[in-house]
Amino acid sequence: MTSELMADWESRTIDGIRTRRAVESDWAALRDRYARAFGGVRTKDFHAWKQQFRLADIAVVEDVTEPHAPRLVGTAAIIRTTVTVPGGAQLEAAACAQGMVATTHQKRGIYAKVQAELMAIATETGADFFAAMPGPGGNYPYLGVTTHTRHLAIDRRRSKLRVAEPDSSSVREVGLPEALSEVRRIYARWQRITPGALARSEFYWPSAYDADDFLIVHPDGYVIYDLVGDTVVVRDFCALTVGAQRELLRCLLGHGEYTEIRMDTAPDDPTPLLLEDPRTAAVTGVDAGVWGWIINLPKAIGIRAFAADFDGVVQVADPWGMSAGDFGLRIAGGGGHWEPAPAGAHPDVRIGPLELTTAYFGAHTLGELQRAGRVEELTAGAVAALDRAFVTPLRPFNTTPF
Repeated sequence: MTSELMADWESRTIDGIRTRRAVESDWAALRDRYARAFGGVRTKDFHAWKQQFRLADIAVVEDVTEPHAPRLVGTAAIIRTTVTVPGGAQLEAAACAQGMVATTHQKRGIYAKVQAELMAIATETGADFFAAMPGPGGNYPYLGVTTHTRHLAIDRRRSKLRVAEPDSSSVREVGLPEALSEVRRIYARWQRITPGALARSEFYWPSAYDADDFLIVHPDGYVIYDLVGDTVVVRDFCALTVGAQRELLRCLLGHGEYTEIRMDTAPDDPTPLLLEDPRTAAVTGVDAGVWGWIINLPKAIGIRAFAADFDGVVQVADPWGMSAGDFGLRIAGGGGHWEPAPAGAHPDVRIGPLELTTAYFGAHTLGELQRAGRVEELTAGAVAALDRAFVTPLRPFNTTPF
């Protein structure tokens, strides 16, 4: 992958700084760096956590002003995974994880060097999609929001489920080790139908959860949670049917000695509508979750499901030179085709790569983006037509941190 942005980052020279790939002997220094930046890697199984990464996919930045005692001052890594697109197909994804620069070395352009190395790694992996989850201190200006997370605080004392047909399936409290295979299968089913959701490797589970976590399983769902003070803190909620969602919520509401349930959901999740008074499920915030950039647009367009036909020319106005150009987009019968437009073709819509990624996953509609001045209509009616084509039945959502 080459671009003006990456070329600029790669060409920067910072005195006393060296960028390279990680080797086995770096793990102790990496763990120390994570502890200083994030409070540590919160896992009881560090070996399993490490197995999510390949050393060749970890970028390391060293301060080599003392050549015989280099210090690790920055790093970021790629996790190889897949992401679900509208319709259920999968794109190969390179997820940027564990990105940080030491407080002693910030504001020197080091993270730009790290990002350039990660883009090179993403190319090596053959990824179709580059993903990141920026922390509260900043964002990635060349990535578009692909998922949102809605935070709910449910007043357990006042909340009651609406009267509904009893669910015929049983729920049970169980330990994670004995139910891990079942839980992994349920999550895989959910991930395959949820746009924006990332696949989880076998190593994710032991690195994220252990036998001390509380687990309730339904044949079509599960919930993993902690009890903290007077609050039920949901760590992972997965339901494939409304029956499963209702039953799992009923179990959480059964914690009579606790006052509140806190859980993260998709923006269009029906949890409040399952309650007699939806106001007892207060929205405490909505955050951008995964941010991304589509590397392989022909493949991405070719595997996505579309809701309406479209035939026109889309001009991608990319200030970073990663995906700029005029492209013919033909959508018919629910499928799409993307290719360079013929010379002299008149563009119908002008859009940036951030906005195209956002609309592709459905985090924002093209109509919303146009009203914000982030999409330009060059042919009357083109944005509305493209908007209809990109409609998704589910809002994108991801529950896997990285």
